Amino acid sequence: MVNIIIYCHYNIGMNQRKRKAKLMMETKGHCSQIDQNSFSVRSQTNLNNHYIVSKTGNGLKCQCKDHNCRKADCKHIKIVLEIIKKNKCYRNNTFRIMERSQLKLCKYCDSGRLRKDGFRKNKNGKVRIFECLDCKKKFSSNFGFEKMRYNPVLITRALQMYYSGMSVRDIADCFEQEEIDVSYRAVYDWVKKYSKMTHNYLKGIVPRVSETWRTDEIFMKISGVQKLQYSMLDHETRFMITQYVANTKGTEDVTPMFREAMMIADKIPTTLISDGAANFHKAWKENYKAKNFLWKDTEHIRHIHMKGDKNNNRMERLNGTIRDREVSYRGIKKMDSPLFEGFQTFYNFSKKHGGINGKTPAEMAKIQVDGKNKWKTIIQNASLYRENSI
Repeated sequence: MVNIIIYCHYNIGMNQRKRKAKLMMETKGHCSQIDQNSFSVRSQTNLNNHYIVSKTGNGLKCQCKDHNCRKADCKHIKIVLEIIKKNKCYRNNTFRIMERSQLKLCKYCDSGRLRKDGFRKNKNGKVRIFECLDCKKKFSSNFGFEKMRYNPVLITRALQMYYSGMSVRDIADCFEQEEIDVSYRAVYDWVKKYSKMTHNYLKGIVPRVSETWRTDEIFMKISGVQKLQYSMLDHETRFMITQYVANTKGTEDVTPMFREAMMIADKIPTTLISDGAANFHKAWKENYKAKNFLWKDTEHIRHIHMKGDKNNNRMERLNGTIRDREVSYRGIKKMDSPLFEGFQTFYNFSKKHGGINGKTPAEMAKIQVDGKNKWKTIIQNASLYRENSI
């Protein structure tokens, strides 16, 4: 069995395998799911032939020669990867974001025929260099952290500390106690850079959320001016589907969040729970009512109580978490700050929740992140991702 790692995209432009996969996906019947772990992908050259792509503990494997000879992430694997990522398969299929350290594919051509080509030395140690035997290009193994002065463990630790509630100055002080010279400005630069990078990658993965969503808003100061941060939360998985910062409580301010949540989850909820604000009801009526994918009418529960079945306690718990982090958020200068996106990544993929048995919302939504350092795994994959890869 050839171990090919799955669920990564690359930032070097669309190579030949990606171009072919995209062309194949434009035709009907290009792929079908046989069972939970097997897919049948039609041949591009002979429409009567099909290749079986199977899920294994180490990724996807395919019957084609490209996969078996070059150990490549072939076009058939790329098609199946995209189907799983877009939630177009069986309900119990899980999308895996795998550790880059396990991935043995060329970042330029996706070939698995690599050889080690020594190390590149820097101030913090050595970085492994690989050479692709097919395209002859060389690349380092330090994906996502290229040209960074500090090692990935230190950077990702700072991200976790920041979104857990510490300020950048407190984080710098903690590193100083360990005799690590890191300025608070460097910490803030890491937060801005990797918050944007990871969010752009993760928003392309469709979470398997339930049919009941919750929404609410909290007030937050940005550049000294009071704004509103709206959030959409899944009831069952606690997955924060999306968020939006607006100036007022008007319907036109909350509507973009409703539409984005629908696109991210690729569905419309059967039930929406909110407070009695008129803007939520109008936005629900315009975007969700009588448009459910099962053609059932949707319900908006807006007369909620502090206790009993009709409450918004899970949404208020999210608001409380945001409030706890507001201290470290001080100094936000603009409404589209990447710090909001970074918190969403932290909340969904890194923070363990007691209400769901110590799991992350991403795990509940069938998105698995390999390794204990979730930030590192996501950053490594995000650095190789591009929306037009397929």
